[in-house]
Amino acid sequence: MLLAAAAPLAAQQAGCNYSLNQTTFLFAGSSTQPLTGTVQVTTTAACTWSFSTAATWIHFQPVVVTGTGALPFTVDANSGSSVRQASIAFMGGAATGTITVIQMAGTCNYTLSATSIEIPVSGGSGSLQVTTGCSWQSASNETWLTTQPDSGNLNIGTTNIGNGAVDYTVAANLCAASRTASITVVTGLNGTPPALAISEDGSPNNLTLSQTTLTTSSSATTGRITVTTAGGCAWGSVFSDSSWLGITSTTATSGLGSLAYSILANTGSVRTGNIHVGPQTFAVTQQAIPLPPILLTAVVNGADYASGAVSPGEVVALGGNNLGPLQGVPFQLSADGKSIPNALAGVQVLFGNAPATLLYVSAGQINAIVPYAVAGSANTTVQVQYQGQTSNTMTVPVQAATPGIFSQDQSGAGPGAILNQDFSVNASLSPAAVGSVIQIYATGGGVTIPAQTDGVLAPVAPPFPTIPPLEPVSVTIGGFSAQVNYAGAAPGLVAGVTQINAVLPLGVTPGLAVPVLVQIGSWQSQAGLTITVH
Repeated sequence: MLLAAAAPLAAQQAGCNYSLNQTTFLFAGSSTQPLTGTVQVTTTAACTWSFSTAATWIHFQPVVVTGTGALPFTVDANSGSSVRQASIAFMGGAATGTITVIQMAGTCNYTLSATSIEIPVSGGSGSLQVTTGCSWQSASNETWLTTQPDSGNLNIGTTNIGNGAVDYTVAANLCAASRTASITVVTGLNGTPPALAISEDGSPNNLTLSQTTLTTSSSATTGRITVTTAGGCAWGSVFSDSSWLGITSTTATSGLGSLAYSILANTGSVRTGNIHVGPQTFAVTQQAIPLPPILLTAVVNGADYASGAVSPGEVVALGGNNLGPLQGVPFQLSADGKSIPNALAGVQVLFGNAPATLLYVSAGQINAIVPYAVAGSANTTVQVQYQGQTSNTMTVPVQAATPGIFSQDQSGAGPGAILNQDFSVNASLSPAAVGSVIQIYATGGGVTIPAQTDGVLAPVAPPFPTIPPLEPVSVTIGGFSAQVNYAGAAPGLVAGVTQINAVLPLGVTPGLAVPVLVQIGSWQSQAGLTITVH
């Protein structure tokens, strides 16, 4: 079976001109019928010519012909797996020429040097090796993938014969998404032709947004962002991940375009959401509704609610408006159970620059402990911070001690927070005996020796931090001076709670409401605190 032919050859000798109809013949590999070809020779009547070949698989009758004539020949079937090629020599007197005979393999198998390859976003080039004994052509299915046969291939026109290569070039990818193409080796056989699959990376940098972040007020608003990428490049998926942040329209889905968005009014706390455009994100932060201003109106002793000076380590109560959450929040111990934090439910209290330990926070009241850092100052400023807002500043005097006895009903008066010698709570049904030791719980004891650390629980075993001798502690019960056995930190309680152990004087008149006073240095606790004595 003859598949292709080439242009004729002319030879000249001693006035004889020779013209051959074909100089290249291409045959299939095998057939049940003889594979034949014919060389037509045109010349004048007196001119002679002949052919010869050394190929054993090409057959023709050797003759010397005068004038115009033809040379029929046959080729054997090619049972091998490779292309074979030979020549038939033309002789016209002293003139010579060559007829090329190419025969493909009997069995057409095609093997590629690779079936898939990945190319970086910048593009690149390479060569695909094709191993076969038959004919083939190559084709690309994308314009950005260009191909051409290697210059060393054996070919007739655009058809490659036998082993060869396809040189290819992949243009740079200007899109954010990756893309794929293929080089197909067209064989003319049934079935899926062999192919090289090419995947080229994209880059998220190939798609940009005119704005990537936005912080906006709690009010509803709208806006638009521009999307820039190369023409024909798809944006990819476009969506919002928050119900309050909507996409209202887009002008395109590829190339240069824009999208409009809307933001609903915020009636709660600060919130964040995102609009996703392919690999890029437009991040939106919407502020909460403005909180009412924080107003600090009072700083009083946490035991007797007296205003005035504060002392280091004193438990105090702060009053005002919008100081913290509407629902009150009590303190929680740290993870190790050894301290109480200085921030609670978004609230922090500063005495000067030092944060106070927080026992309880709410909109109208905060219970805190004055930091020991105020020691030695003539006065200090007090300020409340809540959810990013700051209150007004109050200035209060500072003194070494501000003793106040805790009452059982937290009113600052009546039965005091006092334990009997057997650790029972002193009350009408459990009075203290004259001569017994009682424990009085108070605050405002000032700096101890050794010094205590803000928010840390006092030790439960000696040595205990005590009030220094320079600030002597005295207790008066029912008008009689009591012997003080201990005055210092309350074991196991937070720094700032003072425990005073005193002996009930023998001269005290028993009663349900015997007055109790504590004095530290020159400062005395509130009147109206009582103990039951029998």
